[in-house]
Amino acid sequence: MTQWARQGDAQQGAGLRLVIYVRSISGGAGKNAVKYANILNAQCYDTVLCCVRAPDIEQFRLVDGVRLRVFGARRNLAAIRPLRDVLTQEAPHICLVVDASNLYAMVLSLSACKRRPVLVLREALSTKQRLELRSPVKQVLKGWLHRFNYARCDLVIALTREMMGELRNYWNLPDHKLCRIPNGVPVEATRNPPIALRARVIVCVARLEEQKDVATLLRAFSILRETHDYTLEIAGDGRLRADLEALAAQLGITSHVRFLGHVSDIKSLYANARLSVLPSLWEGFPNVVIEALAQGTPVVATATPGAVEVLQDGQAGLICALADPADMADKMRAALQTNWSDAAILARAESYSDARLETRVTDAFAPLAERVRQP
Repeated sequence: MTQWARQGDAQQGAGLRLVIYVRSISGGAGKNAVKYANILNAQCYDTVLCCVRAPDIEQFRLVDGVRLRVFGARRNLAAIRPLRDVLTQEAPHICLVVDASNLYAMVLSLSACKRRPVLVLREALSTKQRLELRSPVKQVLKGWLHRFNYARCDLVIALTREMMGELRNYWNLPDHKLCRIPNGVPVEATRNPPIALRARVIVCVARLEEQKDVATLLRAFSILRETHDYTLEIAGDGRLRADLEALAAQLGITSHVRFLGHVSDIKSLYANARLSVLPSLWEGFPNVVIEALAQGTPVVATATPGAVEVLQDGQAGLICALADPADMADKMRAALQTNWSDAAILARAESYSDARLETRVTDAFAPLAERVRQP
């Protein structure tokens, strides 16, 4: 029995066909596409998960009942033809897209369906913020495209309250088309060592890409090292690794920073650390924050919407300014000197557990299943 299999007879999706599309099964979007597929498959939906590439599929543990279709393309546009073929073959009752950047491929493919399926979008990041990074011309064109695609959705799932507000106030989506489902992580009953007894280690789990802004963390850590004898362990890889290693050398902290590359046993990494830090410039709802809390590890994170929603009351971690090494160092220092409550940290993690995620997803799809069955 998988972790997603409910006790008893789960019949919500019995007889209903579901197609899920995400560009890549990697990162947070890919991980959550797999989670949604597993949850809905356990609810008896006949589920097909489609993507253009699936580098992390083994790591994310797709259950046997979900059929996987990997198109082998590189971009969303190249996925339209094979996605249309899947829609023609499956005639789904419901289509789920993960991340608005993948939505236009599905919208362009829906004409392959003789009967229009219910269309659900699970948003991953702030579309408005991504739009603001574009040139003025692209802002206009992309803005029109997003509004066109959003209007075709029957339900849009947001990760945070701030994202709900953006979808309502900026993209003009009505309340009946919106719901909030934050991410979930496994939360186990096993107890980890108390924070005070752990190694003098700070951990960061992040891809070494611009979004994660690990350079600011290195600068903040070099400030912290002036008063605190700690080691920084960075789990993850990416295009900026060589640049970040060079920056660590420039800052004189090479002997106190370990670039671990890909790490399979993230749980042990968190469980042995006194603090986890997420320095991202933007995030939707960062899994690494609640993954750290699930191991009883407090977090310092930049003020992205998901991190703020989890940590804003100061019971499980602290929020720092974006791209500000001095403020990040101050918050890290304060976190290391705080007498954290293990019970409070784990209670916060449990409110974002996989069990809660399963309930929230099941409840969100129940009225859609009922709607499909109506004459």
